[in-house]
Amino acid sequence: MLTKFDEWTCHQTVETFDHPLTSDRAWTEKIWMNFHDRAGKVVLATGFGVYPNRNVMDGYVCVNLDNARQHNLRLSRELRPRIDDLSVGPLSYDVQDAYRSIRLTIAENDRPVRGELEFVGRFQPVEEEHQFMRRHGRVLVDTARYSQLGRARGWLEVAGERIELDESTTYAQRDHSWGIRMGVGDPETGVQETDIAIFRGMLILWTTFQFSDWGLALYYIEGADGSVQRLTGHVTHALDESASLIPVVGLEHDFQYHPRSARMSSGRMVIHLADGSTRTLEMSEMTTMYLRGGGYVGYKDFFHGKWMGPDWQDGESWDLTEAGKRDEVHGLDDTVCEVSCNGEKGYGIIENMILPPFPRYGFGMPVRQQ
Repeated sequence: MLTKFDEWTCHQTVETFDHPLTSDRAWTEKIWMNFHDRAGKVVLATGFGVYPNRNVMDGYVCVNLDNARQHNLRLSRELRPRIDDLSVGPLSYDVQDAYRSIRLTIAENDRPVRGELEFVGRFQPVEEEHQFMRRHGRVLVDTARYSQLGRARGWLEVAGERIELDESTTYAQRDHSWGIRMGVGDPETGVQETDIAIFRGMLILWTTFQFSDWGLALYYIEGADGSVQRLTGHVTHALDESASLIPVVGLEHDFQYHPRSARMSSGRMVIHLADGSTRTLEMSEMTTMYLRGGGYVGYKDFFHGKWMGPDWQDGESWDLTEAGKRDEVHGLDDTVCEVSCNGEKGYGIIENMILPPFPRYGFGMPVRQQ
């Protein structure tokens, strides 16, 4: 089937753009965005998944106000024939100027969230190293990803409250990935082990921080034995600067977690760069977006990429002040942080995920007294 993308001379396979090179059902193209202010008032996470070999497009919108209440909207639709329309239900995404301006629309819907927002690119996009993993003869991961830091402007309306987003105070980050990805659709049956079964005994960090004239994008995985399983990241500069990205070649970390919880509260990272310099980042939690509300790691029988019918949506609101609620919905979280580096203040998010056992921070062992 021809789409608008086939008008461009950028084909890479002997197929039209509606078919990837492989028929693997786990082939995914994914977009994620996070907007937050620097006062801890509001954080928004949204994204899309396109699964051409499952004939599914899904998306989500999650908004957390004052770290007290989170509103979630999950969406799914039949992909074809609208394969070149990046919208699902009330949510749509439009690249107006590559790496500089992206329009996000949340139209009227059954949940108390709507808005018109624009991601404004400020820093050079950062391309991660190719990620590949094979286990028991099966390719589990074969993905490419880039991320970019910027600001946001526009407005949100949440439960009747209108919030104006201004570039001077609203920070933004996004990523775009494609390839074979784990955890797509329902867990497989009849195999030696599910594709996510290997996720144990590790610390996973995915980080984007920005300061006045530089930013950091980092992806790091450490095993329970202290071995580095993945390290890819760069210091990035303003979009129009000619300065090259500086690769991260080493990382030291020391994190603190909420009592009897795997939710990060603060931390310190020392990054070692390819130019021989180091930068020390001290971070403290401002607010946290719980991405389980968007379907990450699954929620209420919904998993990213799962066929939910030709047109489906669901959602709810969480009272995060309710005892135990934050730990209940904790999984993959966007922890919004204020960060300091050599006296300079910055902002961003860290996805800090402990998959026990991880003895260094006391997980999988007797709970630390704090």
